[in-house]
Amino acid sequence: MMLQANTVLRTYFTIIFFAVFALMSLFWQYADPNTLSVKLYMLAATTGYAVFYLLPAILISKIVIWSLKLAKNTHKWHLWLVYFVAWFLSSLAILAIYADYKLFQLYEYHFNGFVWNLLITPGGVEALGATTDTMITIVLQVVAVLSSTILVLWLAQRVSEKKSWVSKRLFVTFINLMLAVLLVEESVHAYSKYVGKEDYLRAGIVIPFNLNSHGTHFLKRIGIKPASTKDLKFGKGKVVYPLSKIETKPLDEYPNIIMLVAESFRWDLLDPEITPNLWALSKKSVTFNQHYSGGNRTRMGIFSMFYGLHAPYWYSFEEQRVAPVLMNVIRQKNYQLGLYTSQSFDYPELRHTTFVGIPEEDLHEIKSGVAWKRDVDNVTNIINHLEQTNKNKPSYTFMFFESTHAPYTFPEEDVIRPDYLKEMNYAKLDLLNNVDLIHNRYINAAHHVDKEVGRLLDYLKQNNKLDNTIVLFTGDHGEEFMEKGHWGHGHNEAFPEQQVHVPMIMWMPGEKPQQINTKTSHIQIPQTLLAKLGVTTSYKEHSLAGDLFSALPYLVMGNYNYVSIFDKNYKVTFPFTASDYFHYTLYDKNDMKVLRSDKEPAMLELKPSIDNVVEESKRFLKQL
Repeated sequence: MMLQANTVLRTYFTIIFFAVFALMSLFWQYADPNTLSVKLYMLAATTGYAVFYLLPAILISKIVIWSLKLAKNTHKWHLWLVYFVAWFLSSLAILAIYADYKLFQLYEYHFNGFVWNLLITPGGVEALGATTDTMITIVLQVVAVLSSTILVLWLAQRVSEKKSWVSKRLFVTFINLMLAVLLVEESVHAYSKYVGKEDYLRAGIVIPFNLNSHGTHFLKRIGIKPASTKDLKFGKGKVVYPLSKIETKPLDEYPNIIMLVAESFRWDLLDPEITPNLWALSKKSVTFNQHYSGGNRTRMGIFSMFYGLHAPYWYSFEEQRVAPVLMNVIRQKNYQLGLYTSQSFDYPELRHTTFVGIPEEDLHEIKSGVAWKRDVDNVTNIINHLEQTNKNKPSYTFMFFESTHAPYTFPEEDVIRPDYLKEMNYAKLDLLNNVDLIHNRYINAAHHVDKEVGRLLDYLKQNNKLDNTIVLFTGDHGEEFMEKGHWGHGHNEAFPEQQVHVPMIMWMPGEKPQQINTKTSHIQIPQTLLAKLGVTTSYKEHSLAGDLFSALPYLVMGNYNYVSIFDKNYKVTFPFTASDYFHYTLYDKNDMKVLRSDKEPAMLELKPSIDNVVEESKRFLKQL
């Protein structure tokens, strides 16, 4: 009976190997190998990893067979147990690779720490905005995969009844050969990582769940010279923030502050047709037309606008639960707090960073229901809150709008682009053919956000509250619709204009309307507001930039693993964690990759800025 199982499983795993190989070949389109040797490297990686992914199923099935052979009596259920183990584990491998492919297809990154964090953090899965149709499609696809592998197992059993199609010698030889190919491929990867051969590394990075092998000690010991580029890993250490005590002078009157932040809200949504209320506000306020987020992810966007610091600091500040100076001063001045979100304060982790220590009764989150309705309910709650505040004490209000996060939701009465994609099913989304329709959903959602902002502004006007209230509107980051080859935001080393350029409107009582066209950043927001709160301590003690009216030598953006520096001519991006091999990626000001022949002089020009950013990212940390 166990002999029969071995015969069937050899046929089954051979067929499944080719299925896994075919599935993995779908990743090749993202590798763009430019030489024959790199193409052969991709082929070796695909074949080697196809066997490697199936190895647990093969070995565990074999262990079960060996264990059952020790039994005195064999039963038919023993055979079905062996088949179940092989089917289940191989199906898991296929599902994992397929899920990774769909993720990579949409967002250009594999399952990683960020994705795992999203799955296990409360509010993380909800933040994806997956629709009911998406979940149904995913379930159907899982059923289809499981059914297909059951069918393959049944066919393998039938064809193996009279003849062994794959001999034991051939099967074992093939596995050993493919593992040897994998060993060679990983050796090439380790060598390429050590000496900086980016063609192989960029090709290999598309392989899901890759081992990311390195051989630094061995290669150094045998005398091979490493690449001249050194890793720039920073952002970790004991937080020392602020550097000195924050001093303030008493004011006769403190302004109310309302900060309105919209998810994925890019700069070109500020338009008289799309956002008429915000457009009207911008003409009466100080508007910064060349304003940029501190990142292309919500965490880093919010972090930069409250702390005035670069993205690498996020990890240490979140781990050590350090509140921003801005919120500490607001609380010290006895502001009445009303903090609202249509997503969650747990994802992104605002409870652990921006709003750490804020009493729970001041944190109001609506996490269920369609996003546009949550925004409506929150604005209603804000108006009710402002009605009940003590008029003799200042108030601070924060609102995070969710409508403009994918799948971009809105009520039908707010449709201004009727030609939009009716259902956002992530599991079968055809980006290339539907991107304009998806973009129209986004525009409709932005129009809805504008209507809710207008409702709040109308309340403030009608109750004469604008005379002593600062109103700020911006986006946490932007959103791309394939203009530079991506959809959404947060694509690893890519920081295109559409993902980071956001509107910035500040209504400040007593300030004349202005249109500011110099480049500004979220990291300038804290000092701008702190000056209005009577803070006299230099911004250098708690931030990396002065107020929004001061000049910046360059812009800095970041996400979970990468930092990008923009100057007047170039954008240079590099990893600041150990999650990826160290490399510089260079773009021109139009987000086009710089040719290799032009890279060296450009990097010489950027070197002082890179050195400064590295030092700035260590200023408020004590290295452990």
